Amino acid sequence: MSPDDLEPLDGLLARHGLAGAAEAPFPNDGWSGAVLTRLLDARGRAFILKRDSLERDWIAQATADRPLLREAWFAASGPALPRPARAPHLGAGLDGATGDIGILMPDLSDVLFDWTAPLGVDELDRVLNALATVHDGDWSSALAEGKEHWTPWRERVTLICRSSLERAGPARDAVADRLLTGWDAWDRLATPRARAIIAELAHDSRPLLDALAGQPATLLHGDLKLANAGIAADGMVELVDWQMVMVAPVAIELGWFLVSNVTALPLRPDEVLARYWRSRGREDTRENDLAILVGLLLRGWRKGADTEAGVVHASGVSAADDLAWWCEHAIEAFDRSL
Repeated sequence: MSPDDLEPLDGLLARHGLAGAAEAPFPNDGWSGAVLTRLLDARGRAFILKRDSLERDWIAQATADRPLLREAWFAASGPALPRPARAPHLGAGLDGATGDIGILMPDLSDVLFDWTAPLGVDELDRVLNALATVHDGDWSSALAEGKEHWTPWRERVTLICRSSLERAGPARDAVADRLLTGWDAWDRLATPRARAIIAELAHDSRPLLDALAGQPATLLHGDLKLANAGIAADGMVELVDWQMVMVAPVAIELGWFLVSNVTALPLRPDEVLARYWRSRGREDTRENDLAILVGLLLRGWRKGADTEAGVVHASGVSAADDLAWWCEHAIEAFDRSL
């Protein structure tokens, strides 16, 4: 499947009553290079159009995406999610004039969480329950169909580790200036053994990838920041931004969820993990171990930066104590599971 297999973007917009609608800039905190605009139909209903392409999107480049972006494929042809999870895409189309791919969805500005604001425990449980429902789904019929589109594991778990930011490539060009100072802070503040473990995995991720390969794989969102989730009026949990959708062990999802949302999560990491596994009716210590290692490999830089800044997280735990927790558990996880 190629971009030319998508319907024309004009046709997609017309189907939703947006033919000729003006596109207004839509500010957002995304950093991939995609551009979002807001459109209104004749009844005043608001929509968001995400314009993207392989050429403009550094994350797509760094995660081995294709000209038909995986998020566009997922929006146009991906499997439906089990309740209460919902991917609110209305479709994807090709702009023949620019070559951009447009992904259309309702404007969910009043639904998606503010990632800078503390999340309530009930809201957290509802998101975790939706996530567990997706992870428990039977995706056997969908997996083969989307095989060429899923985000590769290695590129996801090493996307913004130090080595990826230091070597020539899209990550260095796009975000190294923003993130390497955080990795420097991590190196100054993390315990020597934890620092050595993460440096070793950044240099050679194969031990972690091999351990992940021994775990069951399922459909993952791939980038579950709380800014990409919200609870709709009908009780459904909306999940947007499927740019790194993948079929992989849940440890990749859980690790990123814990570290990317630390400023908003109302509970400590171990409590969040316990509540997730409670939704699935079991617990998996090995997946938790791998989640901790994935999380630090991707975002140890933020642990260092927050600690130096004296941040106190929504859970009431200081960034310094949070860093100490992650260092201790990373050592235990490495020794036990790798």
